[in-house]
Amino acid sequence: MKYLKILFVFLIGFSSSQVSGQVVDATDQTDTTKQLYLVTKTDGVQFYGYIVSDDGREVLLMTKSIGKIYISKGDIASIVKVSDTETDKIESGAYSDYRNEGPFTTRYYLTTNALPIKKGENYAMIHLYGPEVHFAVSDNLSIGVMSSWIASPIAIATKYSFDSKTDNHFALGTIVGSSGFLMNGSGLGGLHFATYTRGGRKSNLSFSGGYGWTVLGSQWRKYYGREYQVRGESAYNTASKNTLTKLIGEPYSTEMKRPFTGAGVFGISGIAPVGKKASFIFDGMAVIAPRYQTTLVATQLVKDIEYPIYDGTTKVGDFTVDQFEIEQSGIKPTVLIMPGMRFNQAHNKAFQVVLAGVITTGTSGEVFTFPVPMVSWLRTF
Repeated sequence: MKYLKILFVFLIGFSSSQVSGQVVDATDQTDTTKQLYLVTKTDGVQFYGYIVSDDGREVLLMTKSIGKIYISKGDIASIVKVSDTETDKIESGAYSDYRNEGPFTTRYYLTTNALPIKKGENYAMIHLYGPEVHFAVSDNLSIGVMSSWIASPIAIATKYSFDSKTDNHFALGTIVGSSGFLMNGSGLGGLHFATYTRGGRKSNLSFSGGYGWTVLGSQWRKYYGREYQVRGESAYNTASKNTLTKLIGEPYSTEMKRPFTGAGVFGISGIAPVGKKASFIFDGMAVIAPRYQTTLVATQLVKDIEYPIYDGTTKVGDFTVDQFEIEQSGIKPTVLIMPGMRFNQAHNKAFQVVLAGVITTGTSGEVFTFPVPMVSWLRTF
């Protein structure tokens, strides 16, 4: 019995030491959560934060910028410990880098890249000439509205980014707009494009290509492939109709011909970090449109044209009709170069400034160049 008591006391002591060892291990495990990590997702988004939990399927991360977030393990490319020195800088706010996350990382100044936006990451971009607002309706799809301060012209933009687990990203987008109340709403236009982006959120390079088109009101009136312009006092509406009807010998439609013009659009854009809170941004675009040459082939005077005037009475006048031939005579390239800087002031706001240079050609092939300084403010909501 004496030996049994000794054995019993020994077993209790051994068990107590094991329990004590397990408590120490648990304490050590808790201490590891105070380690700051840099978590990089497969789409290039990076977060600085503390790992609160990891159940094997997803990680709960406490970030300094946006609080707690859950990240699926399948969406994580790497988890790297941050050194004590860098941790102190981040905690003090001296090294907060907002260039690795947020909706601003999905665009440059004028164009967007192929990186996906996150659902709910809506943002507005305020230009000197007008605003644009973009809504992230899903993790891959965004819809935006762009306009001037007078609400004309106005356009709707959409972009869909395909899922990617690498630094290679691909997106499709389209922009369709109207002249609004300008030109009585007769102007229409669109741009349909594809974009390939190489890199992550903080630094990347994009190549894009697409097709742009416009349908604008015109001063030319078409009839059987010929171009006419009626000149003279009150040479509009019914006066022009009656003049051309008398000249041609049969009724002439008053409907204006709205010529369709298409062009190839190609672009290269990029972003690279500068210092701790700024980024160099660049937009380059080339528009290759057809060039048309207009040649006057005949001028005729049409007399005694009767037409109504504003007070309800009629008037008789003479009108000159110019007949033109319009033929395609090559291409008309226009190049836009936009280097600039973006300053990320916080997670939800940024400021950017660019100096755009425009290079284009005239109807005779002469080259024109002019600068256009631009600034804009970005805000999330």
